[in-house]
Amino acid sequence: MSIVDQDGWTARKRTLRLTDGRSLAYIDTGGSGPTLLLLHGYSDSSRSFSLLEPWLCGYRLVIPDLPGHGGSAVGASLTVADFTDDIVALTAALSVERFAVIGHSMGAMIGIDLAARLPDVVTALVTISGTVRPAFPQRDPITDGILGLCDPIDPSDPFFDLWHACPHPVDPCFLAPVSCEAAAIPAKIWHGILACFSTLDLTDIAVQVGVPVLCIAGSEDVLFDAGHRFAVESALSKAQSVLMEGFGHNPHWEDAERVSAVLHDFFRGHHCLKVSGKETPSGVDDAGRSIPDIRLL
Repeated sequence: MSIVDQDGWTARKRTLRLTDGRSLAYIDTGGSGPTLLLLHGYSDSSRSFSLLEPWLCGYRLVIPDLPGHGGSAVGASLTVADFTDDIVALTAALSVERFAVIGHSMGAMIGIDLAARLPDVVTALVTISGTVRPAFPQRDPITDGILGLCDPIDPSDPFFDLWHACPHPVDPCFLAPVSCEAAAIPAKIWHGILACFSTLDLTDIAVQVGVPVLCIAGSEDVLFDAGHRFAVESALSKAQSVLMEGFGHNPHWEDAERVSAVLHDFFRGHHCLKVSGKETPSGVDDAGRSIPDIRLL
C-alpha cells in the first residue's frame, strides 16, 4: 500500500468548467478498473477519501470537491439537489457510463438522490454515516458552533476539535489540512447548508433506489445517531447494514483498511463491481488480507 501524500493532494486536482461558468474540482485516478464515485461530507473535500484511496487502488476513483468546498465554486443554491446536478454534469463530462457511489454524510444524501435519478447508470450505493432527515438539533454544541462561525474562520478554533472528533485516533497530518480546508469555507456557506438541512427529507427519494445498497455506520456517531441510521436503512429497501462498533461519524478516517474490507466484500458479494475479472475467496480482500469481523444487522 502506498503512503498518502497529503501535501500533494491539491496539486492532483483537475477542473471542470460547468455551463454557468463555475469551476468544479475533482480527482480522477484513471485506470481501466470499475469506476467508484466518492462524495464527501459537509465542510470536507475530496481529501476526506485520501486515506481510503490506497486500499481501493484496483478501481478508477472519481472524487470531486462538492460546490463551495475545496477547489469548487459555490452555485446560487446549496441544496442537495443542486449538488447532485453538478455531479451529474461531472460524470457526463467524464463519459462515465456506469459507476458505484460511495457517499459520506452529506455525500450519502447526494448519493441517494443520484441513485434515484440515474437507475441505469448507478450500479450500487454505499452510504457512510448517512441519513434521510439531516436536520441538526437546536441548542446542541455542534449546531451552536456552526452558527457561531464568522469570517475569517480560524482552523485552530476549538470548534474543529468537536466537529472532527473521532473515538479512534486519526493521523494529525491528515486532520490538519482537513481543518484548514474547512476553515477556508465562508461562514455563509456553513450556515446556508445547515439551513438547507433543516427542511430536507429524502425519504420519498430513497424509496426509489433500486440498486444494491450498503449502509455503513459507527455505533458512536454523535451527529447521525441510531435514529438516523434506522430511518435511512428503512427507506432504502435493498440495504445491507454494517454497524462498526466503537466508531464515530468518520469511520473511513479512523480505520480506512477496515472500511475498505467491508466495501470489497459488498461489491464482491453483489457482483456490482469486479476488478480485472478477479474473484477473491470469502474472508479475504483482493490483496489477500483477512476481512475483519463486522456485525451485520
